[in-house]
Amino acid sequence: MMGAGLSSDRRRLLADSLAALAALLVLVVPLPVADSSPATWVAVAWSALMVSSLALRRVAPLFAVAVCALAGVGMVAQLDSPTPAVVVVLVVIYSVARTVSASVSMVLVPVFVAASIAGPLSWLGNVEEGERFVAGSMLVCLCLTLCSMAYLLGRRGKEKARYEQLERELTEERFVTDAQKLRQASELTTERVRNEVARELHDVVAHSLSVIVVQAEGSKALLTKRPEAAAEALDVIACTGRNSIGEMRHIVSLLRGDEGAAFGPSPGLSDIPEMVAKAGDRIELEMPETLPMVPESLGLTAFRIVQESVTNFLKHAGATARATVTVESSPEELRIRVADDGIGGHSGTDGGGSGLRGMRERVNAMSGTFRAGPRTGGGFDVTAILPLPSQLGRGWLR
Repeated sequence: MMGAGLSSDRRRLLADSLAALAALLVLVVPLPVADSSPATWVAVAWSALMVSSLALRRVAPLFAVAVCALAGVGMVAQLDSPTPAVVVVLVVIYSVARTVSASVSMVLVPVFVAASIAGPLSWLGNVEEGERFVAGSMLVCLCLTLCSMAYLLGRRGKEKARYEQLERELTEERFVTDAQKLRQASELTTERVRNEVARELHDVVAHSLSVIVVQAEGSKALLTKRPEAAAEALDVIACTGRNSIGEMRHIVSLLRGDEGAAFGPSPGLSDIPEMVAKAGDRIELEMPETLPMVPESLGLTAFRIVQESVTNFLKHAGATARATVTVESSPEELRIRVADDGIGGHSGTDGGGSGLRGMRERVNAMSGTFRAGPRTGGGFDVTAILPLPSQLGRGWLR
């Protein structure tokens, strides 16, 4: 395609040169055909110079104004009537006003005002003296009006193009900003999911290993005195290990997005008694037989709070400590409390690990309240209050 390898300025120069050539053929060439007198050839020369300014109207607008003005001065000095080429003046005024800035375009104003006055006055030689004032005034007003319209249309086109450019820039900026927001939201979502997976793995692994360690120590002590009790402890160890492996596989499968995996239900309130029983007989459970119907996310949160609290008890409370797990429900909330009489509250590790932080994050995600700290008189206390969906509407979906 012609002009495909040219720069924008060269393409403009080529297009405007073709337009100037077309104007030359239409406005100038017919002049000597009708009249071949010397005055006609003078008009042809100045008209050709004026038409040539069209080729420079966009690549060198001020130079085009200078060429057009020079041709106009020659016409005023040597011709007593207008030529068809004067319409080029309007095109040049429009093009320059459309191309240059507002301050630079002000150069056009005195030029076309002077041309609108000098040109018509030079055309009054063939008009009767009594009619020259009226004819001259009408011609001056007409030229001023046409030049002003060309200038204002050019400035309007310039401002419209500038507005469209600003709109494109704003659209691009909004697109980039939206893309950044989406990327940040994706990163935040990824970080949140990563934290949730890490929290789930921590709860599963820490609890299971704590139960395994406690049962292993107990079976070691009972191996010679009560072999049957040691065998039961080993069964608990094996069962706990299998369950923890199953939960870890479940979490990893979810993380991978394996749609073909056979996922079981997440642990909930009904799984708390079995989990506490496996942790040993030093933990007493107080829980109503009839459990409220709660969303899966709320049941999982309650289960993980009890699981993490039992894990901390097994790890930090001491070998002779005892704990009580209390689960209470009402139409408004679910209250969970795990209290022990061990030394965990004075071991210097409470509150600094990821277990308490994970529990607090879970409770906050369900719009609940969480407290954990040493008890007066010794021991450690964990309390979580989880509002039921009837109090949150659809808020628990978060």
